Amino acid sequence: MKFSKREKRFWKTKFSFGLNNIPQEIEHLTFRDEFLTNEELCFIASRVRRIEKLDLDSTSVDDEGISCLLQMEYLGELRLVNLNITDQSIPTLLKLQSLKLLHLGSTQVSCDGILSLKELKNLRYLFASPAEIESEKLDMFLKQKPNCELTINSKPYSKIDYGF
Repeated sequence: MKFSKREKRFWKTKFSFGLNNIPQEIEHLTFRDEFLTNEELCFIASRVRRIEKLDLDSTSVDDEGISCLLQMEYLGELRLVNLNITDQSIPTLLKLQSLKLLHLGSTQVSCDGILSLKELKNLRYLFASPAEIESEKLDMFLKQKPNCELTINSKPYSKIDYGF
């Protein structure tokens, strides 16, 4: 695959390895509090097949950029704290079935979006901070996803007693 001038510049300025040595697998990749655009996230996702932990907290990535992650074969943990992410990203996130941890703190994902994430079969930890707390939807998430720890606004969301 050929590199555009912009992509060549990205790899040379952000990483120390050469263009011919871009790894297929990365254990932990963080861009927390760095300037990372949607386009640059797409550069990564198109070259790296597997990332165990990807930290995009406080970058410039938004709903549009999240779709680039579908190019990857595996993503274990995804941190999207303080991004302009909305429920529009939920259909894309649902296709990332390898996710074990998803952090959506300080985003615009609603309780409807959280409830939809019950379809992520491997999800074990979900962090979110919806603007409006809708207990019935969060309770439904926990009922349908009992093996997932749900944290809302930095506090564990308690499982309710369903009488069984």
